[in-house]
Amino acid sequence: MAQRAAGKSKGNPAVGRREPRQKRALAKIGLMLEAAIRLIEEGGTEALTTNAIAARAGVSIGTLYQYFDGKDAILDALAKQEVAGTTERVKAAMAAPPQQRGGRIPMLLNAVLASYGGRRVAHRRVMTHVMSRGRAGGMNPLFAHIIDALSNQGLETGGGAPLKLSAAQAFVLTHAMAGVMRGVLTTGKGLPPREEIEVALTQLVTGFAAASAPST
Repeated sequence: MAQRAAGKSKGNPAVGRREPRQKRALAKIGLMLEAAIRLIEEGGTEALTTNAIAARAGVSIGTLYQYFDGKDAILDALAKQEVAGTTERVKAAMAAPPQQRGGRIPMLLNAVLASYGGRRVAHRRVMTHVMSRGRAGGMNPLFAHIIDALSNQGLETGGGAPLKLSAAQAFVLTHAMAGVMRGVLTTGKGLPPREEIEVALTQLVTGFAAASAPST
């Protein structure tokens, strides 16, 4: 039965798929994603298999294929989960009063790194895998939100009134910051101390702000 379900899903991904509408289904999905995170923490994404995930989650391989097409689909689901959490924290940081030192920059950095605590290795491996496969487009709605906020609300850097940016300036600054934060998430050994990254990123943003300020 399990093998038939697995084979059917691989041959036609649309067949046998269930929408997670019930609490029991959501619980099963949660177990499988949690199992995948634990396995990634232990052996990396290369050692991850659907059989290992099913065994660790305590479900049949057929049940796994009812919700996921395979390993990559599970990794994509984990990445989507990470991006959703990061997006909510970044939105909160953009809405909260800025800190005195560095304005919103330390707040944004903290928002990105908030979920990378005890399982930093696993989360970093998930994001690295997704980015390496060109699937980082899930971050685009978050980038659009930041660009809109910078264009309409302005940029606080802790040094006076917010600086209003043009759409082009907001686009360039957002993706410059995103590049730094992406590097923080995907770099393993050799990553500089977080405090130094925060200072350097603040310098980058304040320097950009100074250069973008209208001349008087």
